[in-house]
Amino acid sequence: MYAYPLHLHFASISATPKINVTDANGRVVMTATKTLLSNKEEIKVTANGQLFYTILSQESRITDIPSNWDVIAANGQKLGVVDDDFYTEDAANYVKNRAVATGLNMLKDHFVNERALKMYWLKNSAGVQIGLIAPDKKSFSLQQLPLADFTRKIPFFFRFITPSYYITLGDRKVMFLQKQRTLMTDSYKLESNGQFTAEEERLLIPSVLLTVLYERQQLKALYEN
Repeated sequence: MYAYPLHLHFASISATPKINVTDANGRVVMTATKTLLSNKEEIKVTANGQLFYTILSQESRITDIPSNWDVIAANGQKLGVVDDDFYTEDAANYVKNRAVATGLNMLKDHFVNERALKMYWLKNSAGVQIGLIAPDKKSFSLQQLPLADFTRKIPFFFRFITPSYYITLGDRKVMFLQKQRTLMTDSYKLESNGQFTAEEERLLIPSVLLTVLYERQQLKALYEN
């Protein structure tokens, strides 16, 4: 298992999105690169120059909007599925932890465009929901910004928003992802409480990488008028 916290970095402007992941010791432990030439959304995750994971959409990006991704190990084993969703009520019913469920129920009251708010279901290889990645409602508030009303008029202002996400397995909150406020790079800090197995980590990490790659797109949609 990795030495947490992990730090995820990628350039704010890049033709090919590429995430470098470093551990608590500053060592690069993996790199995730989105493939642009595939007819499906495809993310290759490598470690030490070797393929580690492939995150592959079930739908064609040419004819559909991908919303389900298979997480596949280097040996071809399907580790699970990541399924994006907009309906926080379903998540609240799924989560048994009262504090987490209450936060999910309140999410849609705090957004400019609630229909654009994304969360991700984590499913095992049999398609059974085992967890989720969902945003912390307070972290999306415009009021976190100095001079919020003025800042919103600046092009690409949404880059100054610093969302955070919690990652759960069942009713256990096992990880917390926080975007850092930076200018030329997108940086995220992934913290862990260690309450998961190495096997569970194999699905958790690719799922977080997928969330990070699509997070910027979500922010833009969330605050569009």
